[in-house]
Amino acid sequence: MLKMEALQTLSSEPRPASDPTLIGRPFSVFNIELTNRCPFKCVMCARTNNMTRPQGVMDFALFRKIIDEYVEANPKRAASSECWLHHFGESLVHPDFDRFIAYASARGVFTALSLNPLVLKRPLALALLRADPGKLYFSLDGHDDASFEKIRGVKDAYEPSVRNLLNFLALKKSFGSKTQIFVSMIHFGLNADSINRMREHWSNMDGVDHFLDKEFITWDGNAQDVKNLNEHGPVPQKDHVTCQFPWDKMTVTWDGDVVPCCYDYDKRYVLGNASQQSLSEIWNGEPMRHLRREFLDNQVDNPLCRNCEYLRA
Repeated sequence: MLKMEALQTLSSEPRPASDPTLIGRPFSVFNIELTNRCPFKCVMCARTNNMTRPQGVMDFALFRKIIDEYVEANPKRAASSECWLHHFGESLVHPDFDRFIAYASARGVFTALSLNPLVLKRPLALALLRADPGKLYFSLDGHDDASFEKIRGVKDAYEPSVRNLLNFLALKKSFGSKTQIFVSMIHFGLNADSINRMREHWSNMDGVDHFLDKEFITWDGNAQDVKNLNEHGPVPQKDHVTCQFPWDKMTVTWDGDVVPCCYDYDKRYVLGNASQQSLSEIWNGEPMRHLRREFLDNQVDNPLCRNCEYLRA
């Protein structure tokens, strides 16, 4: 992470294209969006109210190209750094999701997915386990039907979600699967006692490796639309702009567009397209170098980054 002291001493003169500080380290692919379709309307998700881009599903030939280029460019990173096979959508909605996961896993990529257990009926659970993902995060943002509906926008969904998750854990055990299992929740409308009860319950559940509880984020630097759901208030912000993403990771949307990070839900900063260029070309192409210049010169003013809560957290 860049230090502010270093940023403040940087020259305001334009940086030449040959400046080595504009070259990223060997990249990792942080997200590959299998689809941006989703059956839920989660109150904290930018997809629910803010996303305007078309919906679709990724073609397998494009996915294979992305995985192959990633493994060839950086095999050690591909095997050790989580590659999330989602961005803004429910990956299990993709009709061939298991084929995608299985291919990436077979190529040695450390695959991870965040899922809503409500969709995980037995046929999908079997397909998911056979695809052999490295890590799965199951979102349980609530402790009963009312709290679950308030967050996920679906009625009478909490008990079926819990039931599907418990069935999946039993199925995973029978498979002898080594996939790591995380149960996660976001602090929406839950008091400390409720959070602690959920933590104790799921942390001690057979087959669950970790329980995570997280603060919400806001996608445009404005917490007004969701802060009333969280007794803790919005995440505190600091007045600095540092980010490792432009030198370290990239995200690919379902149609091949490459964006800087997982916060770009509406493709506001497209760096290139993986179906038309190699990932290596995009990684050190002029759009990405321009973004790095903004951070190095402490002049971040693009619509994606200037209000990003992550930068100021």
